[in-house]
Amino acid sequence: MLKFIKTVFELFILLLIVITIAFGYARYIEPYNLKTVELSLKAPELQLEAGKGNLKIAVFSDTHFSDWYTTDDFEKVISSINEQSPDLVFFAGDLIDNFNTYTGDVNKITNCLSKIEAPLGKFAVYGNHDYGGGAEWQYEGIMQEGGFTVLAGDYYSFDNLNLAVIGIDDILIGGGSPAIASWGRGDFYNIVLCHEPDVVDEILDYNVNLMISGHTHGGQINIPGYTAEFLPRYGEKYLKGLFEFENNINTKLYVTSGIGMTKLPFRFMAPPDVTFITLHN
Repeated sequence: MLKFIKTVFELFILLLIVITIAFGYARYIEPYNLKTVELSLKAPELQLEAGKGNLKIAVFSDTHFSDWYTTDDFEKVISSINEQSPDLVFFAGDLIDNFNTYTGDVNKITNCLSKIEAPLGKFAVYGNHDYGGGAEWQYEGIMQEGGFTVLAGDYYSFDNLNLAVIGIDDILIGGGSPAIASWGRGDFYNIVLCHEPDVVDEILDYNVNLMISGHTHGGQINIPGYTAEFLPRYGEKYLKGLFEFENNINTKLYVTSGIGMTKLPFRFMAPPDVTFITLHN
């Protein structure tokens, strides 16, 4: 009996040690262990300059600036993007976790955003956290001062490249409509930016070559029986990574795991990432 009790006690201590290590890793290591993802996609519609065979796009999302994730932490993202010298940069929404309670200096966020370099432009869309608590009145100004063009139900064309960027406003709280994806021209390579990835199911009848989203944080805390219960609306079906659809133009969806955290200051089996998508014609 004593041997049994001793075994149970040792197993209990071992379990506590494992939980403590996992807790520490999820709180202090993985959230700041920035990962780089690289993708290469064919884009025969593109008309690129002679001698330039590709177009590089940097994608990041869901910074959720807060006491848990600060502008000092964001410096890694800036360095990661600028080291790759992308042509375009896309931000898929959710800049500040809770604007109403944010205690940081918004000017520092603007300064950080302005350090990101992209010769063809920097573009952003609204996420659900960019509404509420006064964020909806400040978000666009913050992004613009940082050099980003905010697309809230807008179409932006690079006619010389046969490239278009279409930004769908936030679906959950904003006035977003998937129908604006219908503006994509058949002879262009059309990229849709939309914070919520599950919206892709509503745009597959349109000329959309690539949709880029965030919102899910890659699950943020990936524990069986937990993650699925806490995924946000419009982020329950396509968790992270690249998806391809069997519609008439084989639309692709890419969902980034994002940068910051919300609700809880943890990431587990969902490291933050910056993604570089290279389009080849």
